[in-house]
Amino acid sequence: MKNKEVATVRTITGELIGGFILYGLVFGILYSFIYSAIINRIPKDSLILTAIIAIILQGITVFCIWRCSIATTFRKRLIEKDDVKTVMKNLIIFTVIISFLTAMINFAQVNETVENEINSKLTVSEMYMKYLYDYDDDEIAQYDAEKEKIISETKSRLYTYLAVLEIGLLAVYLGVVPLQKKAILKYEV
Repeated sequence: MKNKEVATVRTITGELIGGFILYGLVFGILYSFIYSAIINRIPKDSLILTAIIAIILQGITVFCIWRCSIATTFRKRLIEKDDVKTVMKNLIIFTVIISFLTAMINFAQVNETVENEINSKLTVSEMYMKYLYDYDDDEIAQYDAEKEKIISETKSRLYTYLAVLEIGLLAVYLGVVPLQKKAILKYEV
């Protein structure tokens, strides 16, 4: 603890968030490989199991990211005891903002991906259906209604998966906060 400077809330918060981003990239790559290896071994229709696995792996990942960020930040610094509460408040705000932005991006991507995937795969089939099989307007309308129903059900299922995933991830990210605080308190003066 000797020869360490006592840093401001702004410095500590900035370095912790910067470390989170930096280590997040490194651990994110590792997470992707492990997640893919596990997910490739379970049934594709098991979205809840997929969400649970993602939440558990994210929990481990975020714990490691914050540990590394804290260790790096406090290598040459200390923090005043009164400043720990403010730093923790800043980290909670950062976590909630990141979780919210991630959820918004994920929901938007699911919506766009479902539409694009289904429409791109069915365009050729629909062209053949209209020109080769001489379906009447009622049959085409019934087909369109069934297609929209399937798209709606698929989106609903994926939105449920995403909701479980995002709520679970927010809980995990906020659940790591007490561990962060405990680790930061080791560096208080």
